[in-house]
Amino acid sequence: MTLFRDFKEKDREIFLEFCSDFYRGDAVDHPISKAQMVTTFDEILRQGPYLRGLLFEQDGEPAGYGQLSFTFSNEAGGFVVLIEELYVLPAFQGRGIGSAFLDWVKEEYRERAKRYRLEVCAGNTGAIRLYSRKGFERLCYEQMILEV
Repeated sequence: MTLFRDFKEKDREIFLEFCSDFYRGDAVDHPISKAQMVTTFDEILRQGPYLRGLLFEQDGEPAGYGQLSFTFSNEAGGFVVLIEELYVLPAFQGRGIGSAFLDWVKEEYRERAKRYRLEVCAGNTGAIRLYSRKGFERLCYEQMILEV
């Protein structure tokens, strides 16, 4: 059975390990520092309105994690759930955990969300197939950032 639960302080090392694995993989464009990961975990524990981190457990074993952030979009007409990170350990891949997490997110926020959004690297074909099966469509927007 798969369980999605909010991170707790006792999960800090698991989060840091899983996040490090995620940022070493082909699902992302560039790595981040451990300090950024620690800051993120501390913010998750604060349980503020902008960020939520969830541990995936399969039959009681840590199997991955998801990170959500939230915003409001005039274009979407309301509340937007951003699926920032979705990581399943290689040993647990192919068991439907990622798919189940996306279903869980849609159900968890169905009363509020007007849009669900995520980013995916063009070469991450497995994730693109999953997201397409779950109803996500490609956007024609280019993204630009300014790091400060």
